[in-house]
Amino acid sequence: MNINNAFIEKTGGVFDLFKEKLIQFGIKIYTSEDFNNAFDLIPEISKAGGSDFKGIDLVALELPREFPKLEESMILNSLEPWKLASIYACIKNYRNSVIVVDTDDFSRIISSLDECGDITLQDRRMLSLKALYRVLRLNSLIHKDMSELFASEKFETLILEEIIPLRYGENPHQLAYLAKLAKSHAFFDFMSGEHLVGLSYNNIIDVHLALTTLKYLSDDFVVRVHHGTIVEARTGDFDFKGARGVVAAAFVNDELLKALEGNDLDVLILPGSKEVQTLKVRRFIEFKGIPSVNVEKEYRFLDGNFLIQTPDDISNMRFFSEENDVQYRFANAIVSLSRSMACCIFKDYGLISIGSGQPEQIDALEIAIRQSNRKSKDVRDSICAFDGPVRDEEVVQTLIKAGVKIVIEPGGVKEDRIVRKELEDSGIELVFSGKRRYKH
Repeated sequence: MNINNAFIEKTGGVFDLFKEKLIQFGIKIYTSEDFNNAFDLIPEISKAGGSDFKGIDLVALELPREFPKLEESMILNSLEPWKLASIYACIKNYRNSVIVVDTDDFSRIISSLDECGDITLQDRRMLSLKALYRVLRLNSLIHKDMSELFASEKFETLILEEIIPLRYGENPHQLAYLAKLAKSHAFFDFMSGEHLVGLSYNNIIDVHLALTTLKYLSDDFVVRVHHGTIVEARTGDFDFKGARGVVAAAFVNDELLKALEGNDLDVLILPGSKEVQTLKVRRFIEFKGIPSVNVEKEYRFLDGNFLIQTPDDISNMRFFSEENDVQYRFANAIVSLSRSMACCIFKDYGLISIGSGQPEQIDALEIAIRQSNRKSKDVRDSICAFDGPVRDEEVVQTLIKAGVKIVIEPGGVKEDRIVRKELEDSGIELVFSGKRRYKH
């Protein structure tokens, strides 16, 4: 294995710098001008490794990452059969002809040539795999855009791009890694590899839920999430001594810093400051604004099958207006982000308690009330939000007995009029949010 002749497709920028470095190693450079027909490159690739040193030992190509305009001519012009054939020829002859489709690998190749005068077999294999992946990615991009142009998405292709291995999965004996759909913008793009390395599967879920919850609350809230459940969301009276999970806030003040002393958090997400660095925490992530990601579809994997749906916009709530207490929105956002059945008790700009992930609505309500009693929190005159409509008479009577002031639920069922009358006769205001918010 030796590099004697190289084909460089593009000129300018990093390609010219790469070309100059290769020339310094005595490698002869070929360009498109050296071939009457682009397909003539393919037999030269096949010759690599022969005794006459006439074959092309390295090929550097550029593949489009996206199309600036959704135009048929632009997409079809990007289909260059000679380029794909050249990539396959290099992969077929990977031991002798190196294929490079990512400019980030230029420095890796130069370093290898500088150290040992060649490119290792393992690097040749990895570069071949990357080239094959990029071809898959390009085909997926072309298919997606042409499907949109032709008003057809019968065959959807999902290509996952691995971001980083995780410490472990839901349990320590499970392997896991973070990935995203290729060619897409994703939530965790805002975090560097330094922040991500060492996190577990559960940490990732908790970080995502904490920041997503914070997005729907005001900037003076602090949110704590543990085991995929919103545990705390409040604007004051903080107490995180011995607390576990993830805490996120968009501010830092003395009250919060004092409350965080003696915590046992997995991850703390705050704006950067010198005071934060003194806190003992397993992982600190500097807050730089909550990522905004427009997702077209949500996917859930079930043993070989995918459930696919459009995402829900929980900010679209019918009761939003200046006439209503802003706390309605906060309570409804928290219950909407919790696993159904869910019930959230909210008071004085803080989450008192929550019951979530229950088979029945009455179970969620009773858990929330029992949790508030354990914390010595008074639920009288509180806001109680549900993710689904109230139908059960037992739920109504429990709400009346607890002395809540406001009940928020989606409505839209035949029991609405009965429930409204019973609650209002007991001095409880019923507010319909307009949309069921089950999250499984």
